[in-house]
Amino acid sequence: MKKTLLATAIAGVLGVAATGAQAATVYNQDGSKLDLYGNVQLGLRNIDNGDSTESDLFDNGSTLGVKGEHVLDNGLTAYFRAEFEFEADKQKGAYANYESGDGGNNSGLTTGDQAYVGLTGNFGDLRVGSWDSLFDDWIADPVSNNEYFDMTDEQSDLVGSEYESDKITYTSPMFGGLQFAIGTQYKGDGEAADNSPVNNDLNDGTGQFVLDDDSSASLFGGLRYTVGGLTLAASYDNLNNFKFQPGTGGERDYGDLFGLNVAYTINTLRVAVKASRLDADWNDNADVNRYGIGARWGYGKGDIYGAYQYVDAEGDAVATLDPRGFNGIGNQSDETYNEAMIGATYNLSNQMYVWVEGAVYDRQDDANNGVATGVAYSF
Repeated sequence: MKKTLLATAIAGVLGVAATGAQAATVYNQDGSKLDLYGNVQLGLRNIDNGDSTESDLFDNGSTLGVKGEHVLDNGLTAYFRAEFEFEADKQKGAYANYESGDGGNNSGLTTGDQAYVGLTGNFGDLRVGSWDSLFDDWIADPVSNNEYFDMTDEQSDLVGSEYESDKITYTSPMFGGLQFAIGTQYKGDGEAADNSPVNNDLNDGTGQFVLDDDSSASLFGGLRYTVGGLTLAASYDNLNNFKFQPGTGGERDYGDLFGLNVAYTINTLRVAVKASRLDADWNDNADVNRYGIGARWGYGKGDIYGAYQYVDAEGDAVATLDPRGFNGIGNQSDETYNEAMIGATYNLSNQMYVWVEGAVYDRQDDANNGVATGVAYSF
């Protein structure tokens, strides 16, 4: 389950993460407040894996979360949030063990989603922990922030959730509609780079992507201007924590990420366009440009939405964008991809809704194309 149009708009103005609006207040006294919230999400999908299509009943990010805040004597507010995901389709113990395939257990709170502490006030907001990237919130999400299928981005190409952890970010207050954010992602030499989910061997055996095994800190930031229903945003990230190790030895930086977004909201309709560029350093022929447009319309009982993205990739970038179609370093021609998705939600109540989506990604052998439907209940 992703952010609703209204929740995203509110988060954009406040510079905070949007979450479910159904939180139950457990405690609210003497300037301290504690809320409990969550959701159960189940779906049915049919996805092309490149060799055949596969269907399954799956969990779509069921979450249990707790958040709290405390007003300090100086007028500042300290806060925290912790979210944990669980596999709603595999909660019965014996079945969960069987499904894991590795002797593990998929029942219980299996993974973390986001967790952070912070301080907010007239000076702005200072936060430490793990949460969605600035690039996602300001650049990608206004175009495509859906239930299951999304347009691809530089995060999904390689680094996954590792891109969202170990962060420190300062977000300014609004100055006449203008706001900025600046932060760093610090990865110490105790981060166990060899076990990182960033690890990704090229399928021709010529190298692998890893976390930097020395202490390193990235630099990211953004600038955003809002006037009326119009929002302009730009972001930058030097991705300094991610490296490429060629099979011939040595180590190279991954590259720099740039993003632009223009979004306009009128009543319940939002239209957004974006442009992003990975200026690759891991190889001389691996730059990627993406250009996208998306729209979401709230029709009263839910949303109808869709997105299109054009991906222009230099030859060696195909290694991360389309591994099945990659012919090897130095042997691959440049490629372009046309990605599209469409979806709709229908509210059964103010806490429960159903959804349906379909997407095509224009990859080799139709990999990752599919359709999905599901239900979500939030509290």
